[in-house]
Amino acid sequence: MKKKVIIVGAGPGGLSTAMLLTHKGYDVVIFEKNPDTGGRNDRFQLGAFTFDVGPTFLMLPQFANEIFALAGKKMSDYVEIKNIDPLYRIKFNDGTEFFPSSDLEKTISEISRVFPEDVDNYIRFKKTEGYRYNRVEKCFKAPYTRFTDFLRPFFIEALPQMDMFNTLQNRLKSYFTNDRMRYAMSFQTKYIGMSPWKSPSAYSLIPYIEHKWGVHHVTGGLNRISKAMAEVVQEYGGIIHTSTPVRKIISKNRKAIGVTLENGENVYGDYVVINADFAYAMSNLVDNRKKYTEANLRKREYSASTFMLYLGVKKQYDISHHNLIIGDQFRDYMDEITMTKEPSTTSLVYIHNPVVTDKTLAPEGNSSIYVLVPVPNKKAPLPWDEIKSDFRNRVLDLIKTQTELKDLENNIIEEKIMTPDDWVRDFNVYNGAVFNLSHAMNQMFYFRPHNKSEELDNCYIVGGGTHPGSGLPTIYISAVISSELIIKDDTGDKGRCFDKTWL
Repeated sequence: MKKKVIIVGAGPGGLSTAMLLTHKGYDVVIFEKNPDTGGRNDRFQLGAFTFDVGPTFLMLPQFANEIFALAGKKMSDYVEIKNIDPLYRIKFNDGTEFFPSSDLEKTISEISRVFPEDVDNYIRFKKTEGYRYNRVEKCFKAPYTRFTDFLRPFFIEALPQMDMFNTLQNRLKSYFTNDRMRYAMSFQTKYIGMSPWKSPSAYSLIPYIEHKWGVHHVTGGLNRISKAMAEVVQEYGGIIHTSTPVRKIISKNRKAIGVTLENGENVYGDYVVINADFAYAMSNLVDNRKKYTEANLRKREYSASTFMLYLGVKKQYDISHHNLIIGDQFRDYMDEITMTKEPSTTSLVYIHNPVVTDKTLAPEGNSSIYVLVPVPNKKAPLPWDEIKSDFRNRVLDLIKTQTELKDLENNIIEEKIMTPDDWVRDFNVYNGAVFNLSHAMNQMFYFRPHNKSEELDNCYIVGGGTHPGSGLPTIYISAVISSELIIKDDTGDKGRCFDKTWL
């Protein structure tokens, strides 16, 4: 008889896990509280305009390809992926613009134009960080369920490359002399909701990854990957229930045996996988916790949140697909978003202008403009209902001042605002921390919530709140790790569980 796996949440982690396990013959059922699949990787419509809810950058597309391959499918049969070149435009407060590329010669030429003193330093960065990536990558693809997992040969080999007591900005100082060049290689910590002056130096690998393999767009939006995963799950016989919230994990003798739905129905299974926001799930779905108590969750460090503007605009603009505005108070701003006060500036604004690549997202001659601004999470006692209009105006004023979008506000015909309050209400994001638990070294690897639950047997965790962390590529890795743990616990097989070699 097939073993039954119940998955709570149809975000990218839950869908990836379901795809892998249905392919391996498990009976999988997913319960998702929202009307559609994808979680923060979903899409929505404002009139005739289409938007991704969350991620708009696809990095390491080979990881997404590998997930489909491990499930016996080809991702290219489901989605179209386009490389974006240049990667993005970075606009500094003094008017300087920087257009890096995954093409080495193009980027060297661009650095020669903008930061000529750092050309040789960039070549050294690429070489050194490439060596580092090749040794560290395996550490993110393996589970850490015991402290002794740190003694595995690949981790010991990679340890000197971790540079774990250093910060990202300090590491970048060892490469680059120009502050703006360092900013261009460190704004990426917005992906994990941290300040470059506080995030571990290991995250210098993010700009390396972008510059090595590029950033990519999926026709129809990045949400199309999750929609494709849902298709695969259903092709293999998996069942997805949307608009079906889970109230509790049912346990017996500290073993997960099923879930209670919001309507009171009990559904039983052999294994439970939690893809809901980790801290929310612990607070609301798991009773009698021993480690992740309310006190434990409150004292943990969380990532920043985001303020979002989704704008349907009756005009098209000749600007890059991805645009970043970096102000002259960048450091103060990035530090403030991890503290408990309202940011004094808006010194990092991301503008997504996908219609230059993808005409399916807006009517002809129109644009779907997505604006993201990192802001503090809900630990900051900010009355967003009162201040969001003013904050919105500050953001639009900055865009008007610093970019070609001088008439943006006059051309808005559809608009939606998302604040940390909305992330809590609509997506059950604990503290509105959209990038989950902070990625400080004391919350990584073994010290991050484990892929195999520390509270309940037969319960597993996927998504940004578990190892290896936030972001689509790492969420996909969490799905592979947790799926292998389930299969190994079920079958007793200690070898690799999938046809392709993941490590």
